Amino acid sequence: MSAKPNVNRWAIAVVAALGMAGGYLYWRSSWVGGSNPLESAKVVPQDALMAAYVVTDEHQWSKLDEFGTPGAQAAIARTVADLEANFLAQTNLDYKTDLQPWIGNVTLAWVPSSATEVATTSLNSDLLLIVGIKNPFRAWWFARNLRSQSQLTLNKFNYKGVTVSQIVPPQGMSIYQATVNNKLLISQQRSAVEKAIDTTTSESSFLMKNGAQELVEQSTELDNALVHFYLPDYSQTVAPMSNRLSDRASLPQVDGVKSVLLSAGLHPQGMRVRFLTEVDPQSIPQYPPVSNQLLNRFPAETIALVNGHGIGQSWSTLVGQSQAQPELQGVLLAIRQMFAAVNLDVDREVFGWMDGEFGLGLISSHEGLLGQLGFGGAVVFETSDRPAAEAMLQKLDAIGRNVIPFPLAIAQRNVSGINVREWKIPLQGALLGHGWLDDNSLFIAFGGPIIEAIATPASSLQESPRFQELAGSLSNPNHGYLYLDMEQITSVINTLPFMMGVKLSPETLDLLNSVRGIGGTGTWTSATQFQSEMLFSLRKTREIPTQ
Repeated sequence: MSAKPNVNRWAIAVVAALGMAGGYLYWRSSWVGGSNPLESAKVVPQDALMAAYVVTDEHQWSKLDEFGTPGAQAAIARTVADLEANFLAQTNLDYKTDLQPWIGNVTLAWVPSSATEVATTSLNSDLLLIVGIKNPFRAWWFARNLRSQSQLTLNKFNYKGVTVSQIVPPQGMSIYQATVNNKLLISQQRSAVEKAIDTTTSESSFLMKNGAQELVEQSTELDNALVHFYLPDYSQTVAPMSNRLSDRASLPQVDGVKSVLLSAGLHPQGMRVRFLTEVDPQSIPQYPPVSNQLLNRFPAETIALVNGHGIGQSWSTLVGQSQAQPELQGVLLAIRQMFAAVNLDVDREVFGWMDGEFGLGLISSHEGLLGQLGFGGAVVFETSDRPAAEAMLQKLDAIGRNVIPFPLAIAQRNVSGINVREWKIPLQGALLGHGWLDDNSLFIAFGGPIIEAIATPASSLQESPRFQELAGSLSNPNHGYLYLDMEQITSVINTLPFMMGVKLSPETLDLLNSVRGIGGTGTWTSATQFQSEMLFSLRKTREIPTQ
């Protein structure tokens, strides 16, 4: 059993089982749970930076077989086959015969590296895997067969009464493993396994970490959950990450965030994801729930929408946080300079009057100036400072006259009793229009048909069956929705690359065609906790026409 050079492999098939937990379980596995989040967390060392828990119940994962296009399922199958080839081809082991019968639920923990060892990642943390053993006899049989492989060197030693095995492959790094309380502990670093053994013989564990026990207990409240991710000390973990990953994407630093729990699970329509974020109420102010009456301003043809409350207050919060974050100062400076280039003060004239609810949407349309795109856009703002908004609109019209590099005719017309100022391109139609839907509701719409749709929607977005399908199971009251009609958006995406000379891969299109829609919302569940939910409505395979 050999390992390819320059690949940080784990020497034997346990790596394959755990590395493939996400993909292989999706496809055709037959695992059952061997632990629960609370039991597994008791084995995770207290100093772990973060942890994840993967439920491996075959009956739950197999429900995902109902969804997706044949092409998307085939793409997943190919990925799984590649993983199996990369990890198992060198081991003379078979996944279904040697691993599947005994492996239960899996916990992954990132443990700070020992000062005496070389860190396995740039984050100076070691990955510790805790595998529930659902069939001890089959696990013993696997270990017996493993020891018989001549290309492996096995060394054993005793640590506080527990036998630890070091498995050395011909190439690549060794791994250490031990069995405690019907759980298999695995790591490429000896210190990580020893820390886990220490944890099982003491009162100290991940659950003692500030905020961790609450996260683990709350993760059990989501029905049909498959995966949980625990980040109990957000600021202390993310700051070092960002410093070491300065040249790569990393988690955003947000002042006031204490901990984060991410849970993902099954839903009759597809998949549901939930975030629970514990915050410092002094750093992140609460907003009142939105009325969602503004959704009635958008027509049923809306294919994407974000709505919420308090853009102006959010901007002020970012400005305040930027005092301690130089990188954020740079972003805000760039935004200010962009608006200053067209003679707009971003703090006073742009965000200063946005103190009410807002909605931003994309609306399907195949007519007018933007008809070739297949959609137009609109934004609606509620404000208590109409004079400030009017002043911004006057400057906006001046920008249209003096900055736009083609001739515009700006004139006012009445649309079903609403006075609208339109920007028209001669002989082509309206490019933009703005007006007041009532005394405190301003709209700006792009495209002539969109102006008409916002001013006098035949039916509202809330009456759309797709919106009701996605929003019906989400929290309400809430602080705003995210809504994506993916079937309509995919139709637009299929057109845009053709117009731009870009061709999407068949695999990408298959994945897009597997999603009916995406809905999300957020709400404060207490003075210090914000809950976000996302529902991915997937197309059932039997409903998808075969090509």
